[in-house]
Amino acid sequence: MDIKKIRADFPLLKEWVYLDNAFVGVMPRQVKEGYEEYVDLWYNFSPPGEKTILQEWLLRATRLREKVADFVKVNTNEIAFTTCTGSGLNIVVNGMDWEKGDNVVFPEWEHNALHTNTTARNGVEARVIKARDYRFELADIEKQIDDRTKLIQVSHVSFVNGDTMDLKALTEMAHEHGAKVLVDATQAVGALDVDYHKPGVDFVSVAPYKYLMGPTGLAFLYVSEENIDKLIPDRTGWKNQIFEGDNPEESISEGSAEKFE
Repeated sequence: MDIKKIRADFPLLKEWVYLDNAFVGVMPRQVKEGYEEYVDLWYNFSPPGEKTILQEWLLRATRLREKVADFVKVNTNEIAFTTCTGSGLNIVVNGMDWEKGDNVVFPEWEHNALHTNTTARNGVEARVIKARDYRFELADIEKQIDDRTKLIQVSHVSFVNGDTMDLKALTEMAHEHGAKVLVDATQAVGALDVDYHKPGVDFVSVAPYKYLMGPTGLAFLYVSEENIDKLIPDRTGWKNQIFEGDNPEESISEGSAEKFE
């Protein structure tokens, strides 16, 4: 590994020692070139022939989906592309089958997806865990869970204090009560070697602009295979409908998280 060669891909490092990936990562040369390649591909494309620009985009999306799935050690069909962490979180929250009297549990500094009209208008109770000395423990979560808890949201790594959540212990606790686990892993993926099959979590939302040093405007959502057909798509699009001509005929579910895109 040639460290000098790697550092040369980051112009900012010529003048700075950068330590704030928890806020936003430094863009490497390869990401800049990827943006330029995308624009050039569209700018220079010719009318449909053997390969249209759409086919090229879909091919690249498929390759990226495979790489993402491999990186977080899940199946390709469990990955949906989104626009940001919050988008993925909201796909899950809006896709749950809520009933009046359900409750959701989350630490006070979590991304605000559970503080939404979706939960409020369905009569869902929000149980917010207050931090003590900028920390909270699994036991604090356990005290808030009961058999009406439908969803628990946590960060894999906290952006406030850097604590790493024991996802396996949390998931076992949640599943004993029939609750699902939703994870914000934007502060974890790229910094930690992750495997989201091992702890058995249900949903993971990740944006790549921090430790993955990727772009903004593109993110991904992991939906475990057993939840793909239980979660209701919160939007209609060509990824989840059969089209005859220009008219959508019926909804489809092919056991793939792509239907949430």
